[in-house]
Amino acid sequence: MRELTVLDAPHATCVRRVPIFARLSPSQQDAVGAFARPVTLAAGQLLHRAGEPVSQLFVVHTGAVKLVHTAASGRTQIVRVAGPGEAVGEQSFLTGQRPEHHVEAAEATRLCVFDHADLAQLVATYPGISVGMLRTLSERLVDAERRLALSGQDVPARVAGYLMGLPGEVEGGAIHVRLPMPKKDVASWLATTPESFSRALARLERDGVVTEERGVVTLLDLDALEELSAR
Repeated sequence: MRELTVLDAPHATCVRRVPIFARLSPSQQDAVGAFARPVTLAAGQLLHRAGEPVSQLFVVHTGAVKLVHTAASGRTQIVRVAGPGEAVGEQSFLTGQRPEHHVEAAEATRLCVFDHADLAQLVATYPGISVGMLRTLSERLVDAERRLALSGQDVPARVAGYLMGLPGEVEGGAIHVRLPMPKKDVASWLATTPESFSRALARLERDGVVTEERGVVTLLDLDALEELSAR
């Protein structure tokens, strides 16, 4: 492993915003960042395909990537969307297994990339990284369990629960949430079709529960959303 050195500011920012490195001191985070190399992707560009050997850990600096699983039938479903500060590829690092999904840039994206060989030495030097990985994977497990529970509901209930789970901003006495990806991708994440998602959202608008404009949804009746999501 090459000698640790202090990283320049852009890479330091990338590392400092990543949960798996959160237990490190700022100087340690800068040292870890010295091993990162930048990679940029255009919207729609593949980072890797399903089944390909992967020997890097990818950290999103700006933009977002989506992990997409393709079934034997050819149907695709978004497994996860990783935004700034989130990592992709921990499973391949920890298990050596090839990914079962492809990773695609949801928009113009900048990544910080760590080779597995370097990362293994960094984990040995800074055990807090492994603790951060475990915490992150545990949070994803909770999210997966939540999605599994949603899959047993009808589409309007899924949409209501999804909207209530998004981070919101209060303005003018109303709560506004922004869809983090195109509607077709939200539909895929919710394991439904774009048409079904649009019908469910339109139904919520007709009932006066929400309004939507250009990907920003205003939550007008939280009680009704909560009741619907519990069905």
